[in-house]
Amino acid sequence: MVAAGVAAGVAGEAQPAVVAGAAGAAPPVDPIKAWLAARPPLTRAQKYDRLAFTFCKMGTVGLIAWLVSPPIFVLAVALVAIGLYGKAVALGITRSQCILRRPLLIMGFWAAVAAADATWLLIG
Repeated sequence: MVAAGVAAGVAGEAQPAVVAGAAGAAPPVDPIKAWLAARPPLTRAQKYDRLAFTFCKMGTVGLIAWLVSPPIFVLAVALVAIGLYGKAVALGITRSQCILRRPLLIMGFWAAVAAADATWLLIG
């Protein structure tokens, strides 16, 4: 006779039965977690590039909305983007996700935007 939760094995030995959801059973695999675990970790330079690209996107939205939003936002975001791209360049990034691709070119663009915005704020 077989006790509850125990299956009869070879030669009459009692072995624990595998019950769905039991502690020994493998949990279902989440495909997103599996994909994230398979990705290689980001380098410090790549992390700064991602952060700088976020500020680049925010600055672009600010430029589009410049006529209806406070220009101080664009100046602040441009300065942060310049600083973050500078850090990414110092850590070795040579290509960015931004449409301009080259971090030094991106920094130059945002420096020109910051200069124009500062002039706009001081004179206008």
